[in-house]
Parts: sequence; structure tokens; C-alpha cells
Amino acid sequence: MSAIWKTAVLALLAATSSISIALCEEAIKRAPDGRYLVDLNGVTVALPDEDPKNQQTGFYVSTPPGRSPLHFYLHDLLHDPDRLVPKLRSSEWSSVSVGGHHSLEIIGIPVARGVNGVGILVGVDKNCEAWLAGWSRLRDAAVDLAPDQYGWTRQEFSKSTGETMFIRFLDEGDRRTSRYYAVHCGFDGGCSTRACRDGLTARIAFYSSDKPRGQDYSVREFDEQIASGRSVLERLLVNRTVDLSHR
Repeated sequence: MSAIWKTAVLALLAATSSISIALCEEAIKRAPDGRYLVDLNGVTVALPDEDPKNQQTGFYVSTPPGRSPLHFYLHDLLHDPDRLVPKLRSSEWSSVSVGGHHSLEIIGIPVARGVNGVGILVGVDKNCEAWLAGWSRLRDAAVDLAPDQYGWTRQEFSKSTGETMFIRFLDEGDRRTSRYYAVHCGFDGGCSTRACRDGLTARIAFYSSDKPRGQDYSVREFDEQIASGRSVLERLLVNRTVDLSHR
């Protein structure tokens, strides 16, 4: 290729890149600290840049029945905002998750040991809504259970699958009217807590133990892990408070 052609190609690529950047900046605003402000059905989240080779910010968007949700990363959103931004703003639900295995920090916030991801979903969360009755039954059963030394009650949610549910009442003096945290743990040692209300679901995921090798869940770390994940959620959400407790 001649020098003239190389110059022309480089100029074309530069122009194309400039157009893409301009389109992105028009569709996705940036906060004063440089984070991208992304609209999920009317709820704004703030996301920092990330290495395309280590993508930890993923989106899901609802699709018509019978089709898998649309999945893409922040890198994809920034390179194709005209197609993806409207989907995040107007779908039945849209979500974003940040984090990864063995994370020391998530979106720039240092996290407690074991915390490996947080996420929010905006819109109709049928999965979370399906859990509401189950959480209520487990809470009612936990009212009469003695808490452990860390304040958590424990119930074997499903012996066949090795799932366990932990409940912590925020007011031990009046359990029957107290709000509570619900933590669900699986056979693999992974745990999560979530709450959905007013069209917003917030979730924290954390690793608690090497359960397959006989280790028990590290209940003593639950409070610190929840507080740590909440800090990330509050950094993620713009002008929104986060409450992971249940009524």
C-alpha cells in the first residue's frame, strides 16, 4: 500500500472514530468525574471506564417472550449507543451488573472479602417478585428461631439442592414488625441478598465458603459484606438510596 493510501485510510479511520465518539457523547452524558451516566428506564447509573480485556460491567435487556434477554457490555454500549441506549431506556426491564471473581474493588470502591458483584434491575422483576411469598414464609418461621452469635437465624431452604436461607431482624426486640435482611446461599458457597420495590431491584453477591469441601458459611462476615456491597450500589446509583431490607 502506498504512503498516500495509508494516509487516506488512517484519516478515514480517525474520522469514523470521531463520529462514533460524538454519537456516544450525545447519547450518553458524563459526570464531572468522568463516569458515564447511563439511563435504565428512568434510573441513572454512573459507570467508570474499564479495560476491554477485563470487562466487568454487563447489561441485560428484556426481549419478547421466547427469546433470551439481550446481553452486552459497557464497551459495546459505548461503541453502538444509537442501537443500545434506546433499548435500555424503554424495555420492560433492563439491568446492569458490575464486579467479577476475586474482586478487590468494584467500580473503584474497595470491597470486603468475598464480595464479587452487585447489580440493579429497573422495571418488572418477575424473578424477585416470585420470591416475595417465600421470603415472607421464611421470615415468619424465623420469628421463633434463636439467632446465632452474629444475630442471624438459619433455615435449610432445600435439602435436595443444599440451599440455605439466613434471616436477620433489624429490631430483635420486636421481630414480628421488624424489617429484616434475607441472605440466600447455595451448595457451592455463593450467597446473595436482594430486595425489589417500586420498580427497582438491588442485589449483592458474595462468596462465603468452600461448601463442596465441607466448609460452613462464614456468617460472621455477612454484615460486613452487605455493608460493603451497599456502598458500591450507592456509588453506582445516582441520587438514589439503597435499602436491601424487607418488611
